[in-house]
Amino acid sequence: MQEKLISKRAYSPVSIFKGKSISRDLTVSLMVMILLVVATTLSWQYMRNSQEMLHEVEGKADEYITRLSDILSVPIWNFDTRTIDQIGTVFAQYDLVNEVRILDPLGKVLFSTVKRDDPDARVFRERDVMYEGEIIGHATVVLSLAEYKRDLGRLVTTNLLALGGVLTVILVATGILLRIYLRRPLEVLLEGVNQVAKGDFGFDFSVIQNAELGMIAENFSVMAKEVAAREKQLVEINRQLQGQIRERERAEAALRLSEERYSLVVTATNDGIWDWDLNTDEVYFSPRWKAIIGYQDSEIPNDLDEWQGRMHPADLDRVLRAHEDYLAGVTEQFEVEYRLRHKDGEYRWVLGRGICVRDDSGDPYRMAGAHTDITQRKLAERELWETKNTLDNILNSMPSIIVSVDKDARITQWNKTAEEATGILAAEAYSRPFTEVLPGYKMLLSHIKESIATGTNISMEKEPVTEGERTRYFDIIIYPVVTRGEFSAVVRLDDVTDRFRIEEMMVQTEKMLSVGGLAAGMAHEINNPLGGILQGAQNIRRRVSLDFPANHKAAEEAGCSMESVRTYLENRGIIRFLDGIHESGRRAANIVSNMLEFSRRSEARRTSVNLGELVDKTIELAANDYDLKKKYDFRHIDIVRNYDPALPQVLCSPQEIEQVLLNLLKNAAQAMPERGEREDPPQIIVSTSYDRGRARIDVADNGPGMDEETRKRVFEPFFTTKAVGEGTGLGLSVSYFIITTNHDGQFTVDAEVGRGTTFTILLPLEGK
Repeated sequence: MQEKLISKRAYSPVSIFKGKSISRDLTVSLMVMILLVVATTLSWQYMRNSQEMLHEVEGKADEYITRLSDILSVPIWNFDTRTIDQIGTVFAQYDLVNEVRILDPLGKVLFSTVKRDDPDARVFRERDVMYEGEIIGHATVVLSLAEYKRDLGRLVTTNLLALGGVLTVILVATGILLRIYLRRPLEVLLEGVNQVAKGDFGFDFSVIQNAELGMIAENFSVMAKEVAAREKQLVEINRQLQGQIRERERAEAALRLSEERYSLVVTATNDGIWDWDLNTDEVYFSPRWKAIIGYQDSEIPNDLDEWQGRMHPADLDRVLRAHEDYLAGVTEQFEVEYRLRHKDGEYRWVLGRGICVRDDSGDPYRMAGAHTDITQRKLAERELWETKNTLDNILNSMPSIIVSVDKDARITQWNKTAEEATGILAAEAYSRPFTEVLPGYKMLLSHIKESIATGTNISMEKEPVTEGERTRYFDIIIYPVVTRGEFSAVVRLDDVTDRFRIEEMMVQTEKMLSVGGLAAGMAHEINNPLGGILQGAQNIRRRVSLDFPANHKAAEEAGCSMESVRTYLENRGIIRFLDGIHESGRRAANIVSNMLEFSRRSEARRTSVNLGELVDKTIELAANDYDLKKKYDFRHIDIVRNYDPALPQVLCSPQEIEQVLLNLLKNAAQAMPERGEREDPPQIIVSTSYDRGRARIDVADNGPGMDEETRKRVFEPFFTTKAVGEGTGLGLSVSYFIITTNHDGQFTVDAEVGRGTTFTILLPLEGK
């Protein structure tokens, strides 16, 4: 038994690899040959890829200069420096572009920008800008080869990794082949050795076809005779071989550990590498890991405390919790961003990633990974966030509605004013169609597409927009925007309804001033003949009156009685005609009086009054007005009073303000029958309030309202919607004059058809 054991050890496969071996030489030769072939192939591929990448950079340079010169033709021809700056800025944002310069034909710089001092900015393109066959400028684009070089570096890394992978595969394959073509012949040889050791020399060694082992087999018959003599020598040799085997096993174990570490590192990252034995807490930090925080390899020991002690206190608990969750299987991967203290005392951001190795029971016993320095990325992210925050604050502080859309008219930007105007939050508006979040502005969709397609600004002033049943006016500007080659648009909406109303008031005031001068002259010219007409009509009535004896005497002298004359005049309607002349003259005199009042500033004495009391007095006067009481049933109109008790006294002419309010109440009452059949009862709401340093009076009704054309003309002299003979058209004109001219106030109207009318009076407060 001992002889059999010694024989097996003496002829183990390990002895074949001692000294020079065909299998080893074959393996080495094969690896060298394949290494040369793979290296040659990868080098050729590297040269080819580098040329293609360079051609691609040059192609982009040609493409950029062509597009830039084509796009610049119209703006340079039109001397549109703003568009030239926008176009130059857009092209400068392209990743490869380092410099953009735009000149006019005389060499004057219209736009120039250089991103940075880049020694790799060596792809230069220049082209004339043409417009209808004429050179109108020059464009220059310089592209950087920095990205090209980085791509080449990544290509080299990829090739090296591929080469390493090929060598690994060859090594594994060679080991498998050696097992197949070397181990099996050895087993046959060992079987023969065992038989020889037992004294059986009839074994046929010719079955071994391997040249090397066959030679050994042929000499075994000779060696058998010397077995006994060399037994002691073989025991010593066997002992040496056992030591070599143990050493080989330790080397193989170390190799497996190294391969396992390499596999883990490749899986995690190729930056700063760390390896952690979870059972012993032994840790390994690569030189690159230490270099990330500013240290040489020898300056930091491979100690777990070096990692935890340098971590930012605010990040420590979070990182340790992430590590524990990963080891416990709560999370599928370990990946966390945190800060490590640098040698200079500052903190550097790193991205820590890793994986663990678990035993058969699923318990982790080893973990390895890598650190990636992301400090610059974090600084860039913070700067980007601060810039975006600043831009958002600027946009949100603007009173305009600012909305940006992509080429498909979907919302990409939505400022605070847009939220307040629509009630839609920015998070709810993003990615929704423009016409869905702003349905009242559907007419802008075609303009937005036109602006994006043509690259031109589109402006619209005082554009009417209907919201529900109300019309508001907006100044609208659409700006085309190009970001990284993607076209979009920014829409700015400014509500100018108040300005539009003020402009209307200014136009109306100018009309009133013009008509005022004309009215003064007309009133004086009409007064003289009108006085003659009224006096003549009055004298005729006196001449035919039965109350004067002179009339009877004159009739008797004419041969008739005064009663007969009176009867004749009444039968023929002459008396009625005289009454009509008198009534018409009286109405004309009233019109002249209003025109005179309209044409001059009132000299009425002003006093401080309580507006609430003044409104109550006016409402009482309206309730006792005969026409309102009989014709329009004023007492059956619901009068609602909303007075601000804290409103200060107002310095005004009470009689004139009463006249204005009474006119508004009469107009409201007279319009009520035009409401038609409605369920809500007729109502007039009179309110007083404080409005930015002025006293405000609102007279609102739920009558028929008025259309936009009527609203614009309502303060014009002699404009009326009433039937002939029921109004002069001067009531609101005079009221407007009283408020704006006599009291330095404002008088406006807001109305919608079917929803009533609201007149607003603004008066300066006492002492303002």
